[in-house]
Amino acid sequence: MHTKSLVKRLLRINRIAISNVNFEINNEEEILVINARPMSRDTCRCPSCGKRCNGYDSSNKVRRWRSLDFGSYRVYIEAFAPRIECPQHGILVGKVPWARHDSDYTYDFETAVTWLTLHTTAQDVAEYFRIKWHTVGSIAQRVQKSLEDEQPSRFDNLVKIGIDETSYKKGHKYMTVIVNHETGHLIWAKKGHGKEVLSEFFKTLTPEQRANIKFVTADGARWIADCVKDYCPNAERCIDPFHVVAWANDCLDEVRKQAIRQAKKEAAEGKMPERSKKKRIPSFRNTLY
Repeated sequence: MHTKSLVKRLLRINRIAISNVNFEINNEEEILVINARPMSRDTCRCPSCGKRCNGYDSSNKVRRWRSLDFGSYRVYIEAFAPRIECPQHGILVGKVPWARHDSDYTYDFETAVTWLTLHTTAQDVAEYFRIKWHTVGSIAQRVQKSLEDEQPSRFDNLVKIGIDETSYKKGHKYMTVIVNHETGHLIWAKKGHGKEVLSEFFKTLTPEQRANIKFVTADGARWIADCVKDYCPNAERCIDPFHVVAWANDCLDEVRKQAIRQAKKEAAEGKMPERSKKKRIPSFRNTLY
């Protein structure tokens, strides 16, 4: 198999024309640079709408996009990045088939970083892929936005939702989270808690989406009840099982504490009954027959 064909198979990019593959020294590290260009039908396209546009200038600026490593070598795709003039979106850098707009990383690289971010810390991801720590968050945000644009709105067809606040950073800060009970997915989260924060969620919904909500599970917080009453008056409020069990355990703890305090008080006043002496069972170990 030819070297260019092999590299193309490893990159998993179909609409790309490879002109050269060579090794370079970058900061005392040997890297693999792949000189490429998009296919003719993919050139001069707007990164926002994908339409074919006229070129804006004859700039020969070269860009590099980081791809997944080949073994221990960092891999970069190098190509010209001409600017185009879209009638709808203005002057932008032309779209390339291997990376998102305003990104220095390929699709596969960003997908791998985002997947590993779900299973470990950002610091571990940065060390594994040899990128900066703050780059992990920006990559995950781009992938999230891309997935949200491709999929239907997570606010559609909401019927049963759950509202709760949770603490983070050792319990010193709180955030409000909302889940869809039918799918089990998190649909909204924001730092802080209270009526003002929760009202922001309901304001993002359309009147039809709010009217479609029939059941809301939450704890006994008054600010949640007030928001549900204001924005979803037809929804039925339910107490979720987690808080019911938590409240029952708290009541049992309080009863146990009261019983211990009462027992200690009676023992101090001498009202405790004497312990019944256990009958001694005779031992027949040394009995002679």
